[in-house]
Order: sequence, then structure tokens, then C-alpha cells
Amino acid sequence: MTEADRQCLMALAEKYAMQFLEKGRVGWDVPHTRTVVHYAELITRSEKVDLMVVPTAAWLHDIGYYGLFEGDSGKYDAVQDRKVRHMIVGAEMARKFVDGEEVAEMLTQRQRDRVVHLVLVHDRVEELGDLDEIILMEADTLGAIDVRRVKPTFDKEGRTRYVERDLNTRRGPRFRTSLGRKLLAELIPKFLDFEG
Repeated sequence: MTEADRQCLMALAEKYAMQFLEKGRVGWDVPHTRTVVHYAELITRSEKVDLMVVPTAAWLHDIGYYGLFEGDSGKYDAVQDRKVRHMIVGAEMARKFVDGEEVAEMLTQRQRDRVVHLVLVHDRVEELGDLDEIILMEADTLGAIDVRRVKPTFDKEGRTRYVERDLNTRRGPRFRTSLGRKLLAELIPKFLDFEG
């Protein structure tokens, strides 16, 4: 695959994802996903992992949240309650995308299956082991705390809980890439100090 082919795939993934993200959590789903894609591409390139798979999964990783919220998406517990469901629904939606006629010609069966797999497991942090799984988790985490690119939906208390319960104990210790660890260390203080 050429870089032009990859860019075409990314444009198709973005178009597909946006139809759900734009109707999702206002002020969060679109900028968060764009930020996750940004970090997925950076880390994937630095680790020399399949640039067709991880960034495609990054575009699709949260489309399963579509329709799962009604005004409470800024509450820490509300988001946690919907994590499993959004991965299952998102994987079903991702399967429709990757098996569509145009995309199926661009990816091998293994790549298509891997995109779906990554969407299905990306928030099962304790179960992740393969490098591409870790990279998507790292990108998703960084995309949730980069206050330069996306305004947090959690209030100060929710951000503190997220850092204490998720970043410090679940996600951060599982970061494997040197670039991901470096970025995490830079972004956490800014996330906690955010005054929005």
C-alpha cells in the first residue's frame, strides 16, 4: 500500500466515523477521536506497526457510544457504565465498515479482522498484551487528557478521579512505548490543572 492508499483509507474511516461522532457527545466525540487518531499515527510510526490498522481502529474506536448518552456524558460514572457496551456495538459497526466493498479491497482479511478486534478490546485495559492493542490504548488515553486539543468533559473532581482510578493504577502502568510514556508524563499535569 502506498501513502496515497493509506490517506484514502483514513479519509473513508473519518467519513464513516463522523456520521456517528457528530451526533454523539457534543464537544467531546469529534475532537477526542481526532486527537486519538493523531497519537495513534505518531506512536504507530515510531513503533513501526501497521499504519493501515491502528489509525483505522482509532477513527472507529468510540463510534459505539453513539446513542448511549442523554446528557450525562460529563459524569465519570456514566462513562464507566457504558464502556463494555460501546466496545461491542463499536466492533459491530467497525465490521460493517471494513467489510464494505470499497474498504475490503484496501485491507487484507487479517487487517480487517484486526481493526474490529482493536475496537472490541481497546478499553479492556487489563487484557491488552499485543503491541497494537497497547498503542491504541495509549492513543485513546492521551486523546482523553490532551487539553490543548480537546476540552475535558469531566469537572475537576472527575478529572482527579480519572487520574487516580484509571491513569495511575490501570492505564499508565500498562503504557509500553517510550513515546507514549513520555507524552503521558507531559499531559497529566496539564489535564489536572485545566481551568476551563
